[in-house]
Amino acid sequence: MPSSHARWQPVINLLVLLFVCAGPALAQRTLIHAGQPLSNITLVITAGHLRALEKGFLPAQGNDTVIDLKDKFVLPGLMDMHTHLAGQTEKGGYLKRFQLYPADQALAATPYLKQTLLAGFTTVRDLGAGEGVDLALRDAVNRGDLIGPRMLVAGKSLAVMGGHADPTNGYREDLLGVPGIEQGVINGVAGGRQAALLVIKRGADWVKITATAGVLSLSGNADNPQFTEEEIRAIVQTAADFGRKVAAHAHGAEGAKRAIRAGVASIEHGTYLDDEALALMKQHGTYLVPTITAGK
Repeated sequence: MPSSHARWQPVINLLVLLFVCAGPALAQRTLIHAGQPLSNITLVITAGHLRALEKGFLPAQGNDTVIDLKDKFVLPGLMDMHTHLAGQTEKGGYLKRFQLYPADQALAATPYLKQTLLAGFTTVRDLGAGEGVDLALRDAVNRGDLIGPRMLVAGKSLAVMGGHADPTNGYREDLLGVPGIEQGVINGVAGGRQAALLVIKRGADWVKITATAGVLSLSGNADNPQFTEEEIRAIVQTAADFGRKVAAHAHGAEGAKRAIRAGVASIEHGTYLDDEALALMKQHGTYLVPTITAGK
C-alpha cells in the first residue's frame, strides 16, 4: 500500500512543472514603444529591469502594460555621480542647520528628488549630508514613499580636525565643542577606521573623505592636503572590509595623490591635478568626477 505522500507525488510534480513553465508567461511586462534615437523598437521591462530590445512595436499580451513613447526621445537613465540632494547652496544655508530639525531638512529636500528624476537621472551618488538626511531620503525612495532616483549615499563626509567637512568650523568652541568621531571628524589612523565604521553602521553606501580644503572652505586654501596617506589608507581598507568604496573630495594635487596611492575609488573635483596625479590615477584605475556645474 503506497503512502499518502507517494500517492500525491505525481500530482505535486505536475503542479511544480506547470508553475515553472508558466512563470515567464505570467510575468507582467512593461512594453515601451520607443521613438528616437532608436525608432520602431520595443523595450521589454520585467521586474524593473530592461530584458530585451525587440524590433517593431510589440502588442500587449495578458497583463502587459504598454507605454507609448513613439513621438519621444527615449534614452537610458542618466547617472549623476556627485550630488547633495539634501540641500542647496543658498544665502543663509548654514543658518538653517541650526533652525531646521533633520526631519524638516528631509521634507524640504523632497522636491529636489522628484526634479532630479524628471530631468532624466535615475541614479545618483549623493556624497555628503549631515544628520542622516540623505539616508532617510534614500530609504524613503526605496520603500516607494517618495518619488526620486535610486540613491547611493555617503552620510556624513569625513574630515580632519578643522578640515573642510568639520561641522564646527567658524563657530565658537564653547557652543559646538570639540568635534569627534560622531561628527565625522578624525584624528589619526585609529580615528579614521572608527569614523569609517560609524558611517557604514549608519547605512552609508559609500565613504566620503575631504582630502583637501574646498573653494568655499573656512579651513584653508583648496590646494592644501588635509589627510595623511596613512589615515586615508586605513579608511579605504575599513570600507573595503565592508564592501564599500571611498570617494575623495580633492582639489589640490598633493591631497589627491595621497588619496590615489591609498586606494580611493574616485577623485571628486580634481581642480588642480597635475600630470603626476593623472598618471597615478591611470595606474590605480581611479575615476575622476569633475565639477561640471557649481552652485551659486
